[in-house]
Amino acid sequence: MAPGHVAIVPALAAVLMSFLMAGQALALDDVKVHTSGSTSANVLIYKIAQEQGFYKEENLNVLTIAATSQAGIQGLVGGSFDFSQILGQTSAAILHGAPLKNVMVFDTKPLFWFFGSKKIRRVQDLKGGKLVGVSSLGANTDQMTREILAMNGIDPRKDVVIQGTGTGAVRLAALIGGSLDAAITNPTESLVARKQGLNELFFYGDYDLNIVSGGAALTERMLKEKPDLVRRFLRGTLRALVWFRTNEKDAVARMAEGFKISPDDALGIYKATLKSYTLDGTISRELQEKIVTFQRKQLKVEKEVPPETVYDFTILRALNEERKKSRS
Repeated sequence: MAPGHVAIVPALAAVLMSFLMAGQALALDDVKVHTSGSTSANVLIYKIAQEQGFYKEENLNVLTIAATSQAGIQGLVGGSFDFSQILGQTSAAILHGAPLKNVMVFDTKPLFWFFGSKKIRRVQDLKGGKLVGVSSLGANTDQMTREILAMNGIDPRKDVVIQGTGTGAVRLAALIGGSLDAAITNPTESLVARKQGLNELFFYGDYDLNIVSGGAALTERMLKEKPDLVRRFLRGTLRALVWFRTNEKDAVARMAEGFKISPDDALGIYKATLKSYTLDGTISRELQEKIVTFQRKQLKVEKEVPPETVYDFTILRALNEERKKSRS
C-alpha cells in the first residue's frame, strides 16, 4: 500500500465515526401517548408540545394515538403505550390493583355537559330504562354521570341503562341519530348538540364533584426504569400547559383551527378551560384524598387506598422548582 493511502485510511475512519456519533446524538426517543378521540384541550396540550418544539428540545418524538379509555389503559399496562392522557380510567384500574401512577393532572373540574335527545327534556324523562352514553364503564364520565343522576333522583342501576360507547364523536352521532337517549359531551361536542336542537339537561361543573379527567399516567415500571425519559416528557408537557395558560390569543386561534369552530366559540371554551385547569400540573394531597374517596365510592372499593398509591408528583414538583429558580 502506498504511504499516502496509509494516512488516508485512519482519517476516513475518524470522519465516519464522527458521522455515526452525530447520528446517535440526533436520534430521538420515540414516545407513544394514548389520548381520547375527542377534540378537547386535554388532547391539545400534547399537540402544542409537539408543534412548539418542546418535546424535540427534550430529544423526544411523541406520537399521540387516539383510542377508547379501556383499550388505552389495556395498552398502557401491556406496553403498547408509554403514557395515557386518561386519568379517570387509570385511577379506576389502580384502585383495582393495576401497577399504574398518575404523574400529572391538567383539570380538576369537569368540563362536560349532559344532553338529552329531542324527546328528553328533563333528567326525570330518562326513567324507564332509557339509554345513556358515556366513554366506557368505570371511566370518569361514567362515575360522574352516575353521581349526578342519583342527585337528581335517578337510580343509575335501575332507572337507566348506561353504556360505554367509545369516543365522543361516536357518542354524539348516536345521540343525534336516536340510538342514545342521553349522553355526556365535551365543550366542542356540546356546541354541535345545541345546533342540532338537543336538550341540555345539566352542566357537570355546577355540581361539587371531586374528579380529574386529563393529564399523564404511566406504569410503575416505566417510572422506575426510565426516570430520565419520564422527566423529559413531563418537562415538555409542563411547558405546553404553561404556554396554553399564558398565550390566550395563540391558544384560542389553535383551538379554533383544531376544533373547527369559530374564534368566539373557541374563546369561550378557552376561558372555561382555564377555570378548570391546574397551574402547574399538580394537585394537593387533600384534593387527592377527596378524589380517591369519590372513586372508591363509585367503584365500590371497600379497602382504604392512600393517595400515594394513585398519584406521584415527585418528578413534576422538582421540574416546577427548576422553573421557579430559572425565573428568579
